[in-house]
Parts: sequence; structure tokens; C-alpha cells
Amino acid sequence: MTKLNPTKAKIIQKAIELFNSNGVYNVINQDIADAADVSLSNFNYHFPKKKDLMYAVCGYLSYVLDHRIKQNSLLVNDGIILELTKIFLQFENDFKFFYLETQNILRAHPDLREQMENRVKEDIQMIKNLNFIAIGKGYMKPELKDFPGLYDMLANQIWMTSHFWFAQTTLKRIEGNGVYKGTEACFAVLYPYLTPKGKEVYLNFLAENKKTDKQNRVLATK
Repeated sequence: MTKLNPTKAKIIQKAIELFNSNGVYNVINQDIADAADVSLSNFNYHFPKKKDLMYAVCGYLSYVLDHRIKQNSLLVNDGIILELTKIFLQFENDFKFFYLETQNILRAHPDLREQMENRVKEDIQMIKNLNFIAIGKGYMKPELKDFPGLYDMLANQIWMTSHFWFAQTTLKRIEGNGVYKGTEACFAVLYPYLTPKGKEVYLNFLAENKKTDKQNRVLATK
């Protein structure tokens, strides 16, 4: 992603904040311009049409997700699938608007559909790759010979669980740390396929994340 003009970057950031808090279609350009402390004419100079802003926002989202994945050494060194799902969940938490309004956004901006489909394929392939690494490390059982394609289905299930977790929690009014609970849900999906070694590694991973979450909540109250 090319470096953005500072004003353009600020507009994108404020648009995301407003989309998260109010919903994409409850926000008008003037709201974003006011939040970014720019005139409406300046806003329109950078984004002449609403779709121009949405394309820029989606491009920024894709850049952020790629950056977070590439910066995570646990994925490269340990091949822990839950680390990837945690990244997905944290990302989804930061950009809730897109996941809560995916169909409406794609309906209004059909040109984004191919980009979204490619992103989904890439994410599922990453999960598949980590599954194979987990098998190699003895964390997961080898795929059953009498059920070819089972782990492809598993990768898709993990993707669906992680990517639409916050839509579920909003609908069901689930309280608590959404990222941790979503990671637990992905663990539940994985559990039948884990070896004893894998269960130990993943339970330790969850315990460390729960401990970190508790520490962060204590710090937030100070």
C-alpha cells in the first residue's frame, strides 16, 4: 500500500471510527469531514464519491491485516493455528462495521466482491497451511484416509467461526472479551483433531491469553 497523504489517512481513520460506532449507512460525508477536522470541499477533493472512500477503507483494512500477520513470529516459528484466529478476531473487533454489514457493503459496491473473495481464499489457505504444519509438529492427527478433504472443511469452519464471531456475539448479546471467547470457540472446533501434545500446547496458549487479558483489564481500571 502506497503511503497516504496525511489528510487522506486521517479521513479514512475517522470514517472507520464512525462506521464502527454508528454503522456505515448512518454516517454522511459531513460527519466524517467534521470528525477529521476538514471542510466538506476538502473531503470531496480526496474522495469525490462515497465509493471512493469505501474502496480506500477496504484497501486499508487489507493492508492492516497483512501487516499484522507478517509481523507475528508465532505463526512462522510455531505454526499455532489459534494465533492466526486471534489475529483475525482482533482485526474483526477493530473493524466491526465491515463484518456486521458485509452483505450491504458488497451489494452497494459489487466491485469489491472479487477482492473480498480473493481475501477469503488467502485466509483459508493460511489456515490449511498451519494445519499441515501442526500435523508435522505432532499437534494434529493426520487426515483420515477414508475422509479426504476433511481438513479443507475444517479450515473453512475455522475461518467462518473466527470471521463472523462478533456478528454472533452482537446477535446473541454475548458478554465478555470477544477475542478470547472467539479463540476458545475456534479451539472447540479444532479439539477433536488434536493429539494429546496438541491439546497441551493449545490449552497453554489459551491460558496465557486469558492471563494476559486479565492483566490488561486490571491495567485498564487504573
